[in-house]
Amino acid sequence: MAEESHLGHLRRIIEEQYRSCPTGCGGDIGEILCYELHTNRMTFKWLAEKWGISLPTLGELIWDHCKRLEDLPHVNHDYRGS
Repeated sequence: MAEESHLGHLRRIIEEQYRSCPTGCGGDIGEILCYELHTNRMTFKWLAEKWGISLPTLGELIWDHCKRLEDLPHVNHDYRGS
């Protein structure tokens, strides 16, 4: 079994804390981020303070979430460069 990354650990802890005090926004980090930033109108600074993390760490969590939304690569085997 692979060891959990630091960001994975933070993500899991935040999700667990929202499950124990539900907001109705959903349970994964993406739904929680959207709720806090768009519905609850938090700034990045306020959200980092609320979660007890630094702004760079919040940025990493957001970056990691966005990275996971990317489509998987699809190789075009018919591609012929110019």
